[in-house]
Amino acid sequence: NIASGSNNIWYNIIEKEAKMAKFKPYKIDQQMLFPPSVRDYVPESHLARLVDKVVEQLDTSAIENKYSELGQNTYHPKILIKLLFYGYAVGDRSGRKISCKSETDTAYMYLSQMYKPDFRTVNDFRKKNLTELSGYFVDIVRLCKELGLVSIGQINIDGTKIKANAANRRTKTREEYEQWVKRIDEKINAILKEAERTDSHEDEVYGDNRGDELPKDINTEEKLKKKIEEIMKTMRDEKKNLTDSDARFMKNGQGRIDAGYNCQTAVTREQIIVSSEVITSPTDHRALELMVKSSDQNLREQVKEIAADSGYSSYDNYEYLEKNGKTGYIPDQDFRKETTEGKCPYHQDNFRYDTEQDNYLCPEGKPLELYRIRRKNYGYREFHHKIYKGKGCLKCEKKLQCTKQRYRTILREDRRALLEEMRRRLQTEEGRKKYTQRMWTTEPIFGHLKFNLGYRQFSLRTLPKVRGEFRLMCIGSNLKKMNKLLIMAN
Repeated sequence: NIASGSNNIWYNIIEKEAKMAKFKPYKIDQQMLFPPSVRDYVPESHLARLVDKVVEQLDTSAIENKYSELGQNTYHPKILIKLLFYGYAVGDRSGRKISCKSETDTAYMYLSQMYKPDFRTVNDFRKKNLTELSGYFVDIVRLCKELGLVSIGQINIDGTKIKANAANRRTKTREEYEQWVKRIDEKINAILKEAERTDSHEDEVYGDNRGDELPKDINTEEKLKKKIEEIMKTMRDEKKNLTDSDARFMKNGQGRIDAGYNCQTAVTREQIIVSSEVITSPTDHRALELMVKSSDQNLREQVKEIAADSGYSSYDNYEYLEKNGKTGYIPDQDFRKETTEGKCPYHQDNFRYDTEQDNYLCPEGKPLELYRIRRKNYGYREFHHKIYKGKGCLKCEKKLQCTKQRYRTILREDRRALLEEMRRRLQTEEGRKKYTQRMWTTEPIFGHLKFNLGYRQFSLRTLPKVRGEFRLMCIGSNLKKMNKLLIMAN
């Protein structure tokens, strides 16, 4: 029996080893003589490696000087900057997520040098140093230029709407706020009357307190009333949001109207963001000059060509580009890539302007002579509008197809030649290629930020903080693109 039992044991051991032979050794409890470095768990081509190298090149003295030599030693600013930059690059902007992953994710552990910062530490650092953090955007853009990752020839400008961290229902006019204050006053009076009716139960209600404190509900309503009155002092005729007073109603790409911000970027053909701004105007045309100037400043070099969609078209922008020696590829709202075929044969675009004679020729070959000039001064510029009037309209057989008025008239802005030149440029083969570049450089970036990383709503409030948060998003995007371009180059 003993012999047979021994044989069974050996048989089981041999059978187990035979089954394990097809797998690698199963050694979860195996101890290592020399613990590996955390660097060993992060590949050389990993994004965290690039973030580490880039942040080491940044000047963080402005942040370091804010710290006192007294008290407990804190984390070095570069550690927290690395965690924030990497977090925004991969879609983790929450302090809690960053803190948690510093204990479980090898990339975060590598950047944090095995420290485990609390989420409050991460959030407070971002809040107190947001201006300095957003300023590093320019340093990284210039670093991309030094590495040869940016071509200066053409920039492509586009914008997107991102929802504010505020409820739409709290965006109101002055009259609506006045009605709200009235309802608050009524509520406070109702609370006070209720308190008077319960005076006989004073001991039961207040316990060990003196009994003369304001009820909690009144304190809350008083604070709300005070906040509303502060907002009303800054209001004119526009609507303002109580939670975020800088947010404005804007229509996004899906046709939904939300309280939000208009986020602008200028991007190179390599999809590197060279300028980022946040404005409160729902329209884009006012942002073109701002984006061009900031791009020139960030790159320390003049940009030569600018492409943007029709939302940026205006005579002011065309004039600005011409005066500054820049070539634009910006269609106007009525521009069509195809020719005027399919339009009414008597559309204004089919009337030919003669610069020498200063008149128009209609499709029937009849002239429209200068009738009068309308002048209007808006302070920053005096505008001239020329009105041309047809001569032989009364006897023309095509009059009913051309106009319902007695004579056909055409109004020509004094800068109309700039628009016509822009149209001619966009209809060339080179112009179409330049304009098309805008679509595959700017739009993928917004798609990545909003749909891949989930940045559809800001976490911070008010314009300065929102602008800083958007800069962090753009820093993350640039770092990711830098890493990809460097890998491809190698």
